[in-house]
Amino acid sequence: METLSPRIRLLMRQANKVAESGKRSAATKLYNQVIEEAPETVDAWIGLAGVYRDSDEKEAALEKALELDPGNARATRQLAILHGEIVDEPEIVEVDEIPDQTQLDEPETLNAGELASSAVGPIPAVVQDNPQTAEIQHVHKNAETSLLDEDEHDLEYVEEVLYCANHPKRETHLRCNRCSKPICTSCAQRTPVGYRCPQCIREQEEKYYSATIIDYLLAVLIALPLSLIAGYLATFVGFFVIFLAAAAGSLIGRLVFRAVGRRRGRWMPQLVGVIVVIGGILPAASSLIIFGSFGLSIGLLWSGIYVVMATGAAYYQMR
Repeated sequence: METLSPRIRLLMRQANKVAESGKRSAATKLYNQVIEEAPETVDAWIGLAGVYRDSDEKEAALEKALELDPGNARATRQLAILHGEIVDEPEIVEVDEIPDQTQLDEPETLNAGELASSAVGPIPAVVQDNPQTAEIQHVHKNAETSLLDEDEHDLEYVEEVLYCANHPKRETHLRCNRCSKPICTSCAQRTPVGYRCPQCIREQEEKYYSATIIDYLLAVLIALPLSLIAGYLATFVGFFVIFLAAAAGSLIGRLVFRAVGRRRGRWMPQLVGVIVVIGGILPAASSLIIFGSFGLSIGLLWSGIYVVMATGAAYYQMR
């Protein structure tokens, strides 16, 4: 007879209850979990055959049960029903013959160790008047309590509660699909391959962003003079800045991107965008000296249009 660990017994009880309630999918998962941890559990194979809908899968599970236990009556009967050899009728469970009164008058003496080894079920009535009853009950109760404690411990393992690695007080059912770290909905970032934690996202981005400090300095040296030139021209072309601003911003972004060897930086788009803004505002301020307050208002109008359109175009090219 196979000896099952407390955890496997607990999983089997759960699987049987779920199967009886008609939840085939959940029962299948529990039976498979039992088989994964204890492949020689015959009852798990029989239970799995009971929740399978496909006849081939049922037959395979029952044949596996008979391979492990060739004389198993349940597996043999279910396999015969599957093959149409017998009609599906309720199983008749044989009940052990009740001992007569003469047998009860001379109860078999059980010691505490033998009774405690079962650790389940009530104490037989035949030992109620035995002088060792008190001791037997104490040992039996302690053994049963110990087994229940083990089962409760396994139940906690099965129903494990996860807490977010970044927010320890938040319960969650999500894990990062890269590092398997528990993450809450606030930390989970959806990617084309599933949810990932912020740390894994940053590690992946670090491989993507390869720009160095020299690249940032080079971007400033190239973007600043180009932005100033484009900003001065924007104050003189007037209405045509609406058509030329986006093209100017795209040109600045492309030239900077090529100058840094097509390497991308985490803050490179923001840096180039700020430089384009500066290049558009400074020429407008200088128009105050040349044309007075009226010239400043006109310069700010066209420069504002230029800054909005050119900054977005340059930022897009640097992403």
